[in-house]
Amino acid sequence: MAKKLGNDYRLWIESTTPGTFNQILGQQDLSMDESGGTIDTSSKDDFPYGTQAPGLRSVTINFSIIPNLPDVTGFTRFESIATATTSTTLKVQIRKGGSAGTDTDKVFEGTCYITNFNKSFGMNDAVKATGSLVAAAAPTTNALS
Repeated sequence: MAKKLGNDYRLWIESTTPGTFNQILGQQDLSMDESGGTIDTSSKDDFPYGTQAPGLRSVTINFSIIPNLPDVTGFTRFESIATATTSTTLKVQIRKGGSAGTDTDKVFEGTCYITNFNKSFGMNDAVKATGSLVAAAAPTTNALS
């Protein structure tokens, strides 16, 4: 039985050239959470139990990095979008081909909003950053679900 290795999965973001993607350098952890909401279908007839049906699904991508600078097309681009005064969507991919990943390695692609971007400047520690993205539209590729 083959095992999948997390080291092979990387987050890539679209550059200013549509259709061209670059990885963010210095990635450590990458996770994707897919969860579904629920719709209450309860009526008095169901007492004493509530009933539910599946609702809309949400996707959240979280990552942590130690920025490997200079990284103009990865970290710096992500940072500029995350800290802009207006919300902008960003097309992202998760590729399973490691740092040499190509478009054929993508297992997830979608348009996202950046909802969190944090930097940590610990004493006697490398500068670290974490980020979160949420789906702005249904994914165009999702081979991870």
